[in-house]
Amino acid sequence: MANKIALTIIVSIILTVILISLVNVGTSIIIEEPEYDKFCAEEDIRFPESDLTKEEATQLNEARIKCNEEYREAQKPYNQNRYYIFAGIGFILLLVGLFSKENMVQLTGLASGGILVAEGIVINLQNKLIVFFSLLAILIIFGVVAWRVIKKI
Repeated sequence: MANKIALTIIVSIILTVILISLVNVGTSIIIEEPEYDKFCAEEDIRFPESDLTKEEATQLNEARIKCNEEYREAQKPYNQNRYYIFAGIGFILLLVGLFSKENMVQLTGLASGGILVAEGIVINLQNKLIVFFSLLAILIIFGVVAWRVIKKI
């Protein structure tokens, strides 16, 4: 009996890692990430500062700040889309884990779902309002459903 429980937990951990990796790699295939070099070209930004005059160094720093700001702005919609994918799949996995009768599916679904939702939060933290309200919705829906399922047990 103890061996079966241990095996179930180990297999669930492995499945969780595989599911999370699959979602990450799949998302990177589906959604194109903005490339840093398109905003901050190496030849324009990365040359030895020791060879620069004070004015050239100031211009270089301003160029670096500008390209970094442009790159961060390009990252926002990319990160927001990744958040929706991660939170959506995570929420579905949470529900699958909650409603499943099989221990391995429960453990894998709940763990994978929770990790994907958390990863989505970290990815899109700069857009706090969207993250807050979508998490609030996930919390309310999942909390109510979980309470009803546990109450029946």
